[in-house]
Amino acid sequence: MGSLETCLLFFVMVMFMSATMSRASTSVVIYNDLGGGLPLRHHCKSREDDLGYQSLAPGRSWSFGFTPDIFGRTLFYCRFSWGAESHIFDIYKQSRDKEFQEFGCKKCEWKIRKNGPCKFYKKTGMFDHCYSWD
Repeated sequence: MGSLETCLLFFVMVMFMSATMSRASTSVVIYNDLGGGLPLRHHCKSREDDLGYQSLAPGRSWSFGFTPDIFGRTLFYCRFSWGAESHIFDIYKQSRDKEFQEFGCKKCEWKIRKNGPCKFYKKTGMFDHCYSWD
């Protein structure tokens, strides 16, 4: 192998190791903000991880952590249920939520409301970035 190929291979290996080692852990926090004293049932999973069935009392929170994929493909989705209602939402989508996006986060906090989830927006300090159900 010539010196150019050796340098290129070394550079690629250093870049890969740097990207892998610098990936910081991310967390998702879910708050039950349904109101009316309703418990929130939820089941979150990704392609690789099933986080199981959970239930949140009114006003309570639950969280989980993970390390995002270096290729930008991390996706966690949840089924949220209360009463006779059931909805699915992508609670962490790396293309939308990665740290340096406008609405990105390292600690992604969501209030689950009847009309859809609302994300904490660090610029306003409020849960004012709301989505409709998928």
